[in-house]
Amino acid sequence: MTVRPVEGLIDELVAEAKPVAPLASPGRRALLWLAAIGALAGLAIYFFSDFDQLLLRYSGREMVLAFEITAMLATGVLANLGAFASSIPGASKRWLAAPLPSFALWLILSGIGCYNLAKTGSAEVEFGESAECLLFIVAASAALCVPLIWRLSRARPIDPLPVAALGGLGIAALSALILMFFHPFTVTFLDLAVHLLAIMIVIAAMTLVGRRTLAGAA
Repeated sequence: MTVRPVEGLIDELVAEAKPVAPLASPGRRALLWLAAIGALAGLAIYFFSDFDQLLLRYSGREMVLAFEITAMLATGVLANLGAFASSIPGASKRWLAAPLPSFALWLILSGIGCYNLAKTGSAEVEFGESAECLLFIVAASAALCVPLIWRLSRARPIDPLPVAALGGLGIAALSALILMFFHPFTVTFLDLAVHLLAIMIVIAAMTLVGRRTLAGAA
């Protein structure tokens, strides 16, 4: 039996090795992903939403609308950035907390708006409409889930759980933001609770599916 010299084996492996294109930075990949979502959402809002109705619902509260949209957008962007950054070995655990302040601000602003409506008696509770909102957020997030998992899996994350959880929060927040432009009524406490439930469902589903899928890619 002939024993192949180690040096010869190494030379053979080097000769057969094929070049591997390195991934772009997490920030660049995240921004490309967010740009694609923004383009699709922008087209849908431009052609199908009723922006005038949105302004009418927030008449006299335009600053609240601006801050609420900003908080929702920041939550979605930071969570998506965190998902891509966390997919790289050695990433800072601080990314897990990055979207939490804007998420809390979003809930606070929405809660204040609901309280003001309840105090004036102008809020109407319609569970059927709230259920439609839940379905919208879950369905829109499901549509974004598949391409997001595919893009995240290319980094072969060692710990897929935080990656999937941040990705779930990111797509749920952006789906809720898009919903605002199609929401036919003013948000009540019931609507806010249903929105939060939808976000939790998306995070749980993304964590369950992404954890297995991303782990399988590792």
